[in-house]
Amino acid sequence: MKFYIPLLYSEKIKRPDKKYFLNNILGEDFLILLLSFVYHSNHPWSNAIGLFLLQISFWCIYELGYIENDIIGEKFEDKAILSYNYNSDKYSFRLWQAWVWSLGLSAIGTIFLGKDIVVNRQLIDLIPFSENNYELFQLGEGLLFWLSFLLVLRVLFHIYNHLNKQSRVWFYLLLQACRYCGYLVLLTTNTIGLIFLVSTVLTRSIQYILYRYMGGESTSWPMDFPRYFFCLLIYLVLMATLAANNRNLFLLVNEQVLVISVFCLARGCKHFYRVFSQLLHVSKDGSNQVS
Repeated sequence: MKFYIPLLYSEKIKRPDKKYFLNNILGEDFLILLLSFVYHSNHPWSNAIGLFLLQISFWCIYELGYIENDIIGEKFEDKAILSYNYNSDKYSFRLWQAWVWSLGLSAIGTIFLGKDIVVNRQLIDLIPFSENNYELFQLGEGLLFWLSFLLVLRVLFHIYNHLNKQSRVWFYLLLQACRYCGYLVLLTTNTIGLIFLVSTVLTRSIQYILYRYMGGESTSWPMDFPRYFFCLLIYLVLMATLAANNRNLFLLVNEQVLVISVFCLARGCKHFYRVFSQLLHVSKDGSNQVS
């Protein structure tokens, strides 16, 4: 691998044979972002394109953390979890190439998101702008904010990779917050979308915490953990609590909540079936019988 191509390392080396781009980046993360941000936008199509471009620019930098994680694991860990492709197809490109890709994708993405980007109104009011220069300043400030966020992301992943395994639990939460909530440096969303992002971060973090406290081996990853069941449960509990506090039932009963619920049900249908198939009265559960 002599030249950097976005997500090729994740697809071929980090997560081989799992269709990571299709199943996880597009089929999961991108849809979560769409459900969280597009409903709040007055320009849904350009918003969707811009989000996709920013997501790929995000993964260019996030992927550097994956590469560093494998290198450190090989160097310091007795039982490093490396894929079978790691030694046969190591990367040989310069890491700065990922930043070039990210910069280009970020610039194009901010252009598509131009009408949705939330800029610093106080700063704009201090500087006299013509109508044409206003949009240029908005894009420039948005790009600067996004690149600053990517730099913070890279630093956080670097710290994560150099910490011992138990301490990584807390930084993993921060990385997941960046993965799903980092787009808030440019965009705003409604309460429904924001709570969905938070629910996703919490659920993924819970799964990782279980993994670490079960030993952190390749065989201890809780594959049967019903992630989307818990994500939907946490989401609906938070939404119901907010609706009760605001005396506003429409926060809970609306199209966006319905679509998010359908998404969780579709993505985690097997786990939902397993959870509900285990619902039994205590008298029918032999493990609970009192002798």
